[in-house]
Amino acid sequence: MNYTGQNTVNYTPASQRIASLDIIRGFALLGIVMVNSLGFNSSFFNFGGYYNSIPDTIQQQFYSIFISLSVDKFIFLFSFMFGYGIYMQYHKFISNNQNFGGFFGRRMLILSLFGVFHVLLLWAGDILFAYAIAGMVIFSLRKLSAAIQIFIALFFYFFIAMWLSAGLWVDLPDAMTSTCTECLDKARVVYSSGNYFDILQLRIQEYFAFRNNNLFYYLPKIMGVGLMGFVCSRFNLQQVVFKKKLLWTLILIIVAGIATLAYFGYEKIADFDSPYAIAVYMAGYEFMNLFMAGTYILLILLLTSFVKIANIFKPVALMGRMSLTNYLMQSLLLAIIFYGWGFGLFGQTNVILVVCIAVAIYCVQLIYSSIWFHYFNSGPLEKIWRRLTYR
Repeated sequence: MNYTGQNTVNYTPASQRIASLDIIRGFALLGIVMVNSLGFNSSFFNFGGYYNSIPDTIQQQFYSIFISLSVDKFIFLFSFMFGYGIYMQYHKFISNNQNFGGFFGRRMLILSLFGVFHVLLLWAGDILFAYAIAGMVIFSLRKLSAAIQIFIALFFYFFIAMWLSAGLWVDLPDAMTSTCTECLDKARVVYSSGNYFDILQLRIQEYFAFRNNNLFYYLPKIMGVGLMGFVCSRFNLQQVVFKKKLLWTLILIIVAGIATLAYFGYEKIADFDSPYAIAVYMAGYEFMNLFMAGTYILLILLLTSFVKIANIFKPVALMGRMSLTNYLMQSLLLAIIFYGWGFGLFGQTNVILVVCIAVAIYCVQLIYSSIWFHYFNSGPLEKIWRRLTYR
């Protein structure tokens, strides 16, 4: 869909897309489907409690290692690329002296509707609605200096630690739990054997129970990471890495080193006799996530700066080009596998099997994405989103 004339802007054709950025999106989808598979197999009513009570020690150990390497890291990548893409669109519009606000407002409104339908039709763990809100916040901050944007990004990113600290002085909603022990037994029965409408009713209840986590923990963090991506896009990070590979290899080593130290040490910084222990723990946890996700991003940018390596990861890039379609498709396939109106495999205690199912879904999507782009120029939902946005 090309627009010409004074009041129009072209969308980016496939030939002008940056492969390394699509590869990051595609890689993020791998982590998201693996983590989300555990969510579809359990319930937000007591997610951690369910997996920590699995009787098999090997399965518990696998879960602990897997979750520490994946949870929140891949949402970080997804959120980072979300903000990165916002600046690229914004820069394109202002370079053509066009109104970005109307375009972006429509874009976020449509994304929020995708999120609402995602919750109603498939899963309580939707992130698209939060992304739409975060996008509008980033839009409102777009004209600030990079230094102020980074300051605000860090404020949002570590907001949970400040919220938990303030909660010791003021009566605030609990942002870190949606535990409902009496609801968990009901979830086991309904999700594994209930019909679609029984599951829908429970899913809405579960989403409501998780509201504080979304509002005071995940939403600020998504806003913070998205704003980080916006700033990095301002400075054309992927091009800077491409031009100065040696320097950024050294930076990667430093970031990876800090990530390793934080991974093994962040739990030790909190004195659990202190009332501020949880706040300090969460600050350390998010610090670790920041450097681990930064390691993933820099490693991908450096590797894909070599054409031959980028070509090897072309299927991942194609998957990243239709990230909205693939994200929602993952939820559909996981719902079919784990919910009662599908195969009803909800409540598996074999965590390794659950993660393998997720990897299998990802591999199917790699093949599907490659076939799709052999015939079409964009993903099906991306095309709908684009048409409604550009009008």
